[in-house]
Parts: sequence; structure tokens; C-alpha cells
Amino acid sequence: MQHRLAIRFKIDGDLRFISHHDTVRLFERALARAAIPVRFSEGFNPRPQLSLPLPRTVGIASEDETLIVECCEPLDGESLVQRLAPQMPQGMSLQQADVLPPGARRIPTAVVYAVDLDESWQKSVASRIDALRGAEHLPVSRRDHRTGQVRTIDIRPYLSDVRLDGPRLQWTQAILPGGTAKPAEMMEIFGLPPQDFVHRIRRLSVNFAEN
Repeated sequence: MQHRLAIRFKIDGDLRFISHHDTVRLFERALARAAIPVRFSEGFNPRPQLSLPLPRTVGIASEDETLIVECCEPLDGESLVQRLAPQMPQGMSLQQADVLPPGARRIPTAVVYAVDLDESWQKSVASRIDALRGAEHLPVSRRDHRTGQVRTIDIRPYLSDVRLDGPRLQWTQAILPGGTAKPAEMMEIFGLPPQDFVHRIRRLSVNFAEN
């Protein structure tokens, strides 16, 4: 029988620059130190059964991350957090852990991001937002890192909502079966240089469907 839990956590500071794989390895070590009975895969190279349903882009801080962990025996969420929290490094904090029903999957459906803008950028972004709301298509170029090929994709279906509240630019991205837009692509359509702004983005929340 499966004993799976969804751990919600925050990540900030310099730790936001670690990769998806490094995040999983960090949890592997922390779970081992906390003596959490994690289930391992079978075969010649057994691995702890951990997954991130919606990995962050490197450099982005997040207030709403989720790790799914499968255990060998039942464990309630409160006990897991109490045992695991002291093992977390600076820049990462646990929020809660929920026991998942057998066979349930958490499927991300939308994500909310925000970035704070200097006054010099606010006016130009405000005018961009007005144009974006009425646009039928938002084409961007995307490079396939495996093949090196560049293709044009329309990210308009992914942009659900966008607003500028004072210095804070906030937008909601839909996550569809074909994927979603990359944060750098969103910066591009907002008229913001990705290399200067991606590392300032914060993930505020993620919506999940369970099935």
C-alpha cells in the first residue's frame, strides 16, 4: 500500500539558485538525517521515491513549492514536519505536509508569479499590459536545448491574468497538457530584459487538481 505525503515548502535567498536535481538531493539527505522511512525503488540502482510536481526555474524564489515523498509505513504530516524541519538549511522552510489518498496525483493547473519593478520600468510595463490583454497571439522564440533548433510558439493561451499594483507586477499562468510559458518568455513579452529580471521573480502560489 502507498503511503505518500505532499510537503509544502518555501525557498529563498541564495538557495533559489540550486537546480531541480539539487533540490531533490537536498531532501534526500535531510530525510535520511531525520530518519524518515522513505521507500526506495527496486533494481540495481535504488533511489528514494521523491518528486517535484512543478520544478522551479533556477534563480526563482518560491513561497509555494511541493515535494511528494513516498514512505514505507504510515506517517502523519505533523510528525513528518516536526522531524524534518530541523534538517532544512537556511533559505528553505517547511510549511505543512498532507497525507495523500492512495493513487491520488497532484497535477499543477496554474501558477502565480510576481516581480517588483523599479519606477523606471513601471510606466512601460503598464502600457504593455494594456496591449497584452487585447492580443490574440503572443509569439516568442523557443530554443530546444537538445537539438538547438529554434521555433516560434504562442504563449497567449498560458497567460490567464496580469496586473500591475504599484511596483508589483503579478501574473497567472495556466499549465496546460502541452506545458506552459517559461519565466524568461514572460519577461520578454512584458518588455523586461530576462537576464536582469528572472532572478527577481517570486512564485507566490500553485493550484493543483487531484485525481
